[in-house]
Amino acid sequence: MTSMSVFQIAFVLFLIANPIGGVPLFVSMVKDFEFKRQKFILFRESVISMSIAYFFLFLGEPFLAVTHIQLYAVQLGGGLIVLLVAIGMIFPTQAESSGSSPGLSKEPFIVPIATPLITGGGCFSNIMVFAKQEPTAKVALAILIAWSVIIVIVTGAVYMQKLVGKRGLIALEQLMGMILMMIAIAMITHGLHTFGDAARITMANLLTP
Repeated sequence: MTSMSVFQIAFVLFLIANPIGGVPLFVSMVKDFEFKRQKFILFRESVISMSIAYFFLFLGEPFLAVTHIQLYAVQLGGGLIVLLVAIGMIFPTQAESSGSSPGLSKEPFIVPIATPLITGGGCFSNIMVFAKQEPTAKVALAILIAWSVIIVIVTGAVYMQKLVGKRGLIALEQLMGMILMMIAIAMITHGLHTFGDAARITMANLLTP
């Protein structure tokens, strides 16, 4: 297989993380906090997502092996979490829809922004694949390059609220909830597909004399 450059790997990881597509979603999750706090939350979550990427670069396979967690479990678990978040965005409680209480009672911390929305199952698997095919130092540099851009985009997402206003954000939140639900279903479907592949391989090994 042809070796990839650092920038090619970084570009692939950037596309998988898809921070641009997630901008309206990130804004809707922090919209009820003060503006400075919104920026801090999104900056913190994007940095944590980079830390998770490095974790899976250096310790991903040993971690999954020691805990006996299969990749499909990570994908399915992440998909279910995202699905629950999407349902809450599409069908807010009466208090939330009337504006008498914030949409999130607690700040999002690690879940669902850092993972699985930014660094999800796709990132996990691709980082581990790159780690097998390329020098670790090259992949580590590619992660740094990709996340340097991701952090800027995610942190800058808060300025969208100033552009569309509160009512615009409410409509945008429900629209993003629909899109997020489709993303969640895709994640769950991909996890089921990975589980099916693993089950077939296991069954083939059992049947092989």
